[in-house]
Amino acid sequence: MKNKPIFKIGVIALSLVLIACSGGSAEAGCPEIDGREINVVATTPMIGEFVSQVGGENINLTILMPPEANPHTYEPAPQDAGKIADADLVFYTGLMYEPAALIELLENSVCGSEALAEVGESVFPIEFKEGGHDDHDDHGEKGHDDHDEEGHDDHDEEGHDDHDEEGHDDHDGHEGHGHGAYDPHFWFDPNRVAYAAEFIESKLVEFDSSNAANYEAGGDAYTNELSGLTGQVSQLIASIPSQNRKLITTHESLGYLEAKFGLEVLSTIIPDLDSSNEISPSQLVGVIDVIEDNNVKVIFIEAEAPSVYAETIVAETGIKAVEGLWVETLRPGQTYPEFLMTAVELIVENLINTD
Repeated sequence: MKNKPIFKIGVIALSLVLIACSGGSAEAGCPEIDGREINVVATTPMIGEFVSQVGGENINLTILMPPEANPHTYEPAPQDAGKIADADLVFYTGLMYEPAALIELLENSVCGSEALAEVGESVFPIEFKEGGHDDHDDHGEKGHDDHDEEGHDDHDEEGHDDHDEEGHDDHDGHEGHGHGAYDPHFWFDPNRVAYAAEFIESKLVEFDSSNAANYEAGGDAYTNELSGLTGQVSQLIASIPSQNRKLITTHESLGYLEAKFGLEVLSTIIPDLDSSNEISPSQLVGVIDVIEDNNVKVIFIEAEAPSVYAETIVAETGIKAVEGLWVETLRPGQTYPEFLMTAVELIVENLINTD
């Protein structure tokens, strides 16, 4: 652990050398496209999937993180700096999702600040619950239902301005732990993925107007595909008896399933965005109390970062541990619809009959 700051400083320093060698810099500005295929970078396989669906064969896409990597703990590689420096456009999740070292590398390596495109801010993100899930009963009254019903204008007026002023400044000191005000796991709501696709389309058109018709066609086709996913997920979750729609997970990742589809995330093992965080004995006791007080039968262990505390919780409560729930990233060759349906089917299968 003590070597990590030194490693991160080394990566940033090496990135500056690589940028200098490749002729790119944040001050130099981005090169003219002049009808060529544009170079696009996406930080994660999930964001890369959305970009690929809209951009198609009109872009040269590079994805920094490999499939199955945990984005929260990803350590940027020295060669990432060169990939970023060569990009005309860089898409990242934002909302304090990627590690601080990677965000710093993006900002220091990109050809110009206008080339950085934060996807998360475009999807009307929901807020994390302050103080965890103990005050969960207030969740629906204050947050998600109002957001969906009242529309985007209210969110823009009340949410994003504060987020811009408070969220990104905090990220500068962020060491890969903690989270901002907004939940970045928007891919558990297909409607918000459609917003992301619209944003990606607009940025590609802005940077490569000669292929505008192709990007618009790609965006339309993808949003049409996504429109059917919401109904499929709703139908699956509706098959769970209402008294069984309560679950425990590893960390804060299923807020959008809760907000959109009526599942109730009672608690998480790690009360934080970073799935590698440690917890105190009192927090562990708190999770056990929630399980026992609510007669929860199943705990879902996330595949990207199995919790070392799950074994203790299972031993203390007798709860069934379900492994293999992927929440952060795609597996090799997997599409987003496949990712979502696989996750939802696993949840439904284990909640539909918990006796």
